[in-house]
Amino acid sequence: MPGKVAMAKAEQKVAATFDGCVDELIERVRHYMVEPPVVNATAGQKVCFEMCMDEVDAIIARCRADGTRFTDLDWNMEDGSPEVFYVDRERPGWDCTVGKPAGYKRLTDIVKDSGKTTNKGLSSLFGGFSGGSSGSKPPLTKPMVFKGGVQPGDIIQGNIGTCFLLGALGALASKGAGSVEQLFIRYEVDVGVYGVRVNINGEWSYVIVDDLMPVDEAGQLMYGRCKDPQEVWVPVLEKAYCKMMTCYEMCDGGQASEAIAGFMGGVGGRFQVRKVHRREPSRYFTLLTEAKDKGWLVMTSFMPRRGGSGNVESSAGKCGEAVLPTGLVAGHAYAVIQLVEVHGNQLVCCMNPWGSGEWTGRWSDHNTTGEWTEEMIEATNWSDVDDGKFWMSIEDFVANTAGVDYARTFGMNWKKVTQYSHFPLKGELLATATKSYEAQDDSEISFSKGDHILVNSFSPPQWWSGSVKGTKGLFPEGSARLHDRPVACFDLLCSEGADSKEVTAVVMLMQRNTHMQRRWHKRKEDGLNYKDTEYSTIQLTIIDPKGRNAFTAEGSKRCIWGELSLTGRGIWRIYALASDGKRIPFTLRVYLKDGTASLREVHSADIQELAAAL
Repeated sequence: MPGKVAMAKAEQKVAATFDGCVDELIERVRHYMVEPPVVNATAGQKVCFEMCMDEVDAIIARCRADGTRFTDLDWNMEDGSPEVFYVDRERPGWDCTVGKPAGYKRLTDIVKDSGKTTNKGLSSLFGGFSGGSSGSKPPLTKPMVFKGGVQPGDIIQGNIGTCFLLGALGALASKGAGSVEQLFIRYEVDVGVYGVRVNINGEWSYVIVDDLMPVDEAGQLMYGRCKDPQEVWVPVLEKAYCKMMTCYEMCDGGQASEAIAGFMGGVGGRFQVRKVHRREPSRYFTLLTEAKDKGWLVMTSFMPRRGGSGNVESSAGKCGEAVLPTGLVAGHAYAVIQLVEVHGNQLVCCMNPWGSGEWTGRWSDHNTTGEWTEEMIEATNWSDVDDGKFWMSIEDFVANTAGVDYARTFGMNWKKVTQYSHFPLKGELLATATKSYEAQDDSEISFSKGDHILVNSFSPPQWWSGSVKGTKGLFPEGSARLHDRPVACFDLLCSEGADSKEVTAVVMLMQRNTHMQRRWHKRKEDGLNYKDTEYSTIQLTIIDPKGRNAFTAEGSKRCIWGELSLTGRGIWRIYALASDGKRIPFTLRVYLKDGTASLREVHSADIQELAAAL
């Protein structure tokens, strides 16, 4: 099918040199489809920036000419349509905690009304004052995207389960000046239009939103907000992310590292707490410090302490989370914003996106044992404020954390080379039953162990659809094993790095973000609709030039990745496997540092070749 490729202005000039040379251009494109070029890791940002600028500028000009404010008709909540809120476009699905708005207002009106409320409250408190009197604060008149810099403490969570997103933004804000600001390409608060840079399936893009926001009965922001009512970067980024993921319900719960990837690209993972860390918490502190020193973003969540006692306050959180006796919230996302080692103490500083609700043990604001000496206060800038920010010793942190998620991004000092492909189709998918199964209702099929099953599809989640002995229906996915599974193969040929350095390579196998596909299924248990965010199971295997297995990982997630040190000019063979047989599109990308490489697809690979390589 005919399509379009977005190009920056500089790229358009290069393409123009092929005018009248169509055959040469086609040949060049064919060559790059076989062996794609190595480009800078930030390639695509410039065209994203230019296109967003042009589109937002056109909106601003049109609205100013018409004397109107921007309304995003592609994602319009002005009439309270459930389409922007719920995955099935009708009603909340199972386990949905998205608060129902009392109405919708523009940020300009929310800020103006907040200013009136603030001044009215001050007038009542101090017996009235003149708006122009000395020492009085002028009323808030219009929103400011940023006011006095960006801090993790700016963030307040609303009545929706986006703690993972806000925790990620808190981690990003802790990275320093410009980290959050760079996401805003172009905006105009009076018109109510905001262009935000995002990363979709590994590619730079942008989202444009208006300033209509869900509000509560008091007319205040119902979802994420900034602590200062005039500052609006938090609600705008939350809305842009939810639009990118198709609706608010698709963002009602998620992973912080995936939220970072949605804005910054890159890869993520988790630092698991192992037995050695429980014995020596300082080793975990070193692990986290090294990650922060590399510029990685780190987030965490907490769980009931092993062997702990005390009552858990069930459903005491904003979205039904359990509040633990320690003041921590189980299953809730926190940003890890600072690590400090001073006077023999190793401390971790975390931020709760609620803006309140803190750790109550040692090194908390309670200061029960007088641990906050003048020296420690000076070293950490600690203050006794219930703002959601708190400190813990590394010992208490290790004892309570469920692990630390990290996000790793790639900047100007990295290159990338990318292959876009699809797991090959090789006839019918056959499976053999690994155990007998008896149908539970008319929608299912029965079979005996050893029966051959023709598999037709892989849905709903945890179920396959197929036929056996002429009967069609559903059956549990774990009750049969596929005979064959699609495999794709690529050769990575490294060029030696500068000054004979080893070339660092981060190899990523990515599938499309399920949150952006707006899928849902009807639960067999109760018939309720539920968002489907499950991923196909994929496997990444890398064989080094000597035929040894250098890396293998498998998972049901958006991205599987591994890091290698490439030396010499040997060929590294990369296998991508659809472990569950699903013939999905995928992207294979290699980020390179201190060198370059070529990446070519090898056709006709199969499961037998991969098995032999392993």
